[in-house]
Amino acid sequence: MLKVLDTLFKITPTLSPKLKNVAKLILDQPNAVATTSMRALAKQAGVTPPTMIRLAKELGFENYDKFRQVFQASVNDQGFGNRASWVQQSSEAEGLPSIIHELAESGHSNIQHFYQNLNMEEVCRAADLIINAPSVYVVAAGGVHWMAAYLQYVGIMAVPHLRVPRTSGVGLMEGLIPIAKDDVVLTMSYNPYAKQGIEASQFALSRGARMIYLTDSKAAPLASEADVLLLQKTTSPLFYPSMVSIVSAIETLITVIVARSDEKVIKAISDHEDVRKNSIYLS
Repeated sequence: MLKVLDTLFKITPTLSPKLKNVAKLILDQPNAVATTSMRALAKQAGVTPPTMIRLAKELGFENYDKFRQVFQASVNDQGFGNRASWVQQSSEAEGLPSIIHELAESGHSNIQHFYQNLNMEEVCRAADLIINAPSVYVVAAGGVHWMAAYLQYVGIMAVPHLRVPRTSGVGLMEGLIPIAKDDVVLTMSYNPYAKQGIEASQFALSRGARMIYLTDSKAAPLASEADVLLLQKTTSPLFYPSMVSIVSAIETLITVIVARSDEKVIKAISDHEDVRKNSIYLS
């Protein structure tokens, strides 16, 4: 990112007035490129979206997305402390509403990116692997472990053979001891990748399990060994990766599982609903 900013600073005097407006905004708020949509950023600069594309091409990029990816990678590579410091500094300089706006924009962008790039054949393949597997183990360590709990709470109504090993005790690997060939491990791991989750997934693969991998990059650990790879962006102005697109991926997968299951899944979901209504909900 710094190299791009240096180049932008050098060429700014040669740019047209509209491109100069964009350049100034980017030089003043480089992280906004990563967390704000092109349309919203163009509005802030007082230009139209095509002007943003022209600037990206002036800097040698094929399109605006390629340009933006440089800034997103830089934001994700910053340490938690640096990113938290940036939140404070930006809040003091521009006000809290500006930060919340960027948070909303980044979340919207992450969800939009997931659905725009969704490969339905791969999602259907993942659903079929889960439906037909003897057992499905969800592996998620660190900050995404609660996502596994959410997946189990909702998904078990349609997938009774869904299991979530605990992260306490010896660790995730202990909960995977029964896993065998034809079982499925559904791994959720995002930068910074939790060592415990990666090692547990590696153990599952060594036992012959098939892997469905929800992650943020094709370069993530073990990504090349996945039977199905589903990518979600976690870009955020917050110091910790955003979870909103991960929730979208989970809900999409459960929806496809239900759609591709037989009629028995409807009765199972209804039975779960009746039990939950009678035991945990107030009338």
